Amino acid sequence: MSKIILEIGDDDLLRLGELRIKEEIEQTLKWMKMKGLLKSIASALSSLKIDIEKEVEMIKEDSWQEYKKELPL
Repeated sequence: MSKIILEIGDDDLLRLGELRIKEEIEQTLKWMKMKGLLKSIASALSSLKIDIEKEVEMIKEDSWQEYKKELPL
């Protein structure tokens, strides 16, 4: 088995490290923003006066009835 040895200068390593850290920070900030948005959505949904599960069931039933109408019998 052969080994390949790469010599990389300190400045290049530093730039690579800084780039990787920057990417990681940006990704973390995106996830934090997404988490905040999801919390906002969850709190908005919980404050609604409607029963979401009941609404979903009604939509499913309406969709099913419409689908059945389109079936060739």
